Amino acid sequence: MLKFSSKISSQGSADSIGDFLGDQELVCWSIEKDCLGDEYLLCGYVSDEQVGRKEFAKIQSAFSDVGNAEIVTINPSDWEETYRKSAKLWKCEDLYWVPTFMKDKIEIPEDGVGIYVEPGMAFGSGSHETSQLCARALVMFKSLYKKTNDLMIKSCIDVGCGSGILGISALKLGLSHATFIDIDADAIRISQENALANGLFLDQMDFVTGDVKVSLLGRQADLLMANILSNVLIENADLLVNSVKPGGLLCVSGILKDEKFDVASEFTKFTKKRWESVIESSVDEGEWSLLAYFRG
Repeated sequence: MLKFSSKISSQGSADSIGDFLGDQELVCWSIEKDCLGDEYLLCGYVSDEQVGRKEFAKIQSAFSDVGNAEIVTINPSDWEETYRKSAKLWKCEDLYWVPTFMKDKIEIPEDGVGIYVEPGMAFGSGSHETSQLCARALVMFKSLYKKTNDLMIKSCIDVGCGSGILGISALKLGLSHATFIDIDADAIRISQENALANGLFLDQMDFVTGDVKVSLLGRQADLLMANILSNVLIENADLLVNSVKPGGLLCVSGILKDEKFDVASEFTKFTKKRWESVIESSVDEGEWSLLAYFRG
């Protein structure tokens, strides 16, 4: 395992770079603070030096105050232990996202639903604001159908599934079927492993490797969650809108606040074109936004 590190000139720069890392899905990179020296560092943990240099060059080209990187070899177990310690329990109403190493220490209430996630995996443990925004929308979707008792016949599609945490949460909350879609074959593999580790069954799930255009074509679900880059959302807005069943909910996230207007304009255009009626809403968390569209 290689560690790339470069000093950041100020907290403002560190915040901007942190937003960029999330927007570009550079999941092996993060901003770390040296509490003793009060310094900010851009750090990347990669197994392939060529990949690390390519990703670092992308960051450096976007931010002129990022200097050259120091590259050192580290023990992978040391990095993973540090990363695991940063993972925390997250709760939204009756939904609990619990890091696996805390499983024996956290008692889930009888009316709660526990999702156990491995924070060492490179595809997301649910700590990012965009994942948490989608989870709030998922809980909202559950509340829409809880009184009618037909949640168990509802299906969902998790586009850009990463570790599969959103699709897994949907199944654990009572939906009948989930389709996991990601362009990365490793993400699909990890999603399947994580789903089985949470006690789910393969006949409840489909796993599809490929881009949005190919993987989503011909599919529809009652709940569609797409937590991906804004430009990909805009490019596939019509297909995403057309993949939601009547009475369903479309949630799109991975959107920076200053990109929200452009993304919303595109989705509003297609929902009004494709659906008989639509109810729109949005939620912000930090620098990120989620757009939700209920199909009447």
